[in-house]
Amino acid sequence: MQSLISADIEALPPLPQTISELQKVCLDEETTIKQVANIIEKDPFLTAELIKYANSPIYGYARQIHSVFQAVSMFGISTAKGLAIASAVKSSFQIDLSPYKISTKDFVNSANLKSAFLLQWYDNKREFLGILIPCALVMHIGMVVITDCLKKQNKELEFAQQFDPKDFLESENRLINCNQFKILGLLFEHWNFESTMVQTANHLLSDELPTNLASYVYPLRVINALISPFSIANEAQIQAALQNARNYQLNLESFNATLENLETLQKLV
Repeated sequence: MQSLISADIEALPPLPQTISELQKVCLDEETTIKQVANIIEKDPFLTAELIKYANSPIYGYARQIHSVFQAVSMFGISTAKGLAIASAVKSSFQIDLSPYKISTKDFVNSANLKSAFLLQWYDNKREFLGILIPCALVMHIGMVVITDCLKKQNKELEFAQQFDPKDFLESENRLINCNQFKILGLLFEHWNFESTMVQTANHLLSDELPTNLASYVYPLRVINALISPFSIANEAQIQAALQNARNYQLNLESFNATLENLETLQKLV
């Protein structure tokens, strides 16, 4: 299965040149909103996606957004970059999750909920959102790759019968000797994403974590504990997320404030 997964990833087309330009320009701390907007505007698809995100009620902005410049101004450069990357990644796939027994709508909604939660939680640390937002939005895209490989081997039904959504990563490891987070890292490497983003994906499950990655990996682990494609914020998930946030010494006050608003966010996805 792993060789089939690798072949599937290698066969994926490159992402738009716009994404490479965007990542490069955002590495410069002197980059302006106008520069970022100008790059995104070169791509009609990314332009439409960013404006759609900006006008989505889940992000809680009151005024109507009509231009990329307005959207980048509202989100900030890091978040706008993250949303553009996630849009480009998702457009590379036809989403089918039949072996996992979840709908495309539930899959997309859980991803949007993760990103909206992070955007509120990290409102005062937006410099981290350029990594956190795309990781949150495409965190589980490996499930799509796994589904495609299962179909090629006619093993969808066998997988579906044995898969346990309560422990989905362990189920994947047991059934295919791989998991969606490992695939996420392979995808990021395939598309030559910036090193921090690749390493963040590669260390989501690592026991030993480089210090420079903690600011990205820890909040993603917390949000993963709280929200999955299969279940959202049940009591066990809330307690696990809170425990992780405490252990990682993250901003509990802001986390709890966002958690109190989670039910409202769920109604908006």
